[in-house]
Order: sequence, then C-alpha cells, then structure tokens
Amino acid sequence: MRLSKNDKTFIDTVKNVCKKHKISCKLKDVSYLKPTPKIRCTGYFDDESRTLEVAMKQKDSLELIVHEYCHLTQWVDKAPVYTKASKYLLALDKWIEGKNLPIEVVDAAIKGIVDLELDNEKRAVAMIRKYNLNIDKDKYIKKANAYLYFYHWMKETRRWSKSNNIPYKNKVIIDAMPTTFRGSYDKLPNRFKKLYKQENI
Repeated sequence: MRLSKNDKTFIDTVKNVCKKHKISCKLKDVSYLKPTPKIRCTGYFDDESRTLEVAMKQKDSLELIVHEYCHLTQWVDKAPVYTKASKYLLALDKWIEGKNLPIEVVDAAIKGIVDLELDNEKRAVAMIRKYNLNIDKDKYIKKANAYLYFYHWMKETRRWSKSNNIPYKNKVIIDAMPTTFRGSYDKLPNRFKKLYKQENI
C-alpha cells in the first residue's frame, strides 16, 4: 500500500521505540511469517525473543504494524491484561491441541485473551487517530470486532481459522460487525454465531 507522510512518521516512531526498548523490529518484504515451524502468521510481537515482526506484502500491513506495536505498548506499560495473558494463551493452545481442560479454565482463557485484545484494539484506534494514519477507522473497528468475537466461536470449533478464511478478512463477517466497541464481549451473539457457521470460519 502507498504510505502517507503521517504513516512514515508513525513507522519511524515504531522503529525508534523498538530501539529504545531493545526490540528487534523486522518489517519484512514477505506475505507470511513463520515464527515457529508450526505457526504461520502475518505479524507478531514477542517480548521473550524481543521481536516485533510484520509481513509487509499484506494489503493491511500498516494495520498489522499498529496492532503489533500496541502489544508492545501493553508490555512497556505493564498492562495487567498483558501480564496475565501468557497463562491464558498457553491454556488455549493446549486445549486446541487436544488436551482436556475443565470448561471453566477454557472460559477463563478465552475471557483473558479477549480482554487483552480488546485493550489492544482500543489502543490501536487511538494510535490511528493520534497519527492520522491512512487507515479506515470504522472498517478497522469492524475487523477488530470480527477478531474479538472469533475467540468465542473458537469455543464451538476448537480450532484456529484457516489461513484462507480469517474472520477479519471475510467480507460477510466484517460487513455484519459494528463500528464501535461494544460494552461486553462475554459471549458470541446468536446472529454472529450463525454467520461464523455459515462462512465456515
């Protein structure tokens, strides 16, 4: 995508903040990343390896930079939702891989991750406004909502979405989502549940 002057200023800020906190910032000219042999993604921030990495051949690469940078800000701020997240992510991964866990553990893991991502998405929207980035804010929020609600759909499917049918890239799902962050993300509303099922997410 074509970057505006504001976009470039923001990216320079990301690089400078990464340098300040000794984080390796890798904006790669690729379509996908493989942080581990089992994982393929388009961007991630990892405080253990101290890496922020984004696949720049994605059409929404600027959005990915914003999203992953905001995870870095959660880490820098020692946000409670971030510091608690590792145990939730570990539990969810084990459950998806087939380990039987009590339903209350699964519910707590999903809630913890949704709280983490909701805080992050609100930070991202604030960042889009602050730097006047070349990102459609309403569409970004719709995509963020599709992502947030997906975690509750995962409770139904017990699997990640396929790389060619990600909820925040599925037009039908995106179009159905609100342009604001709702007060509660405790469950997946029935109207969205039908859509996720219809779209085979």
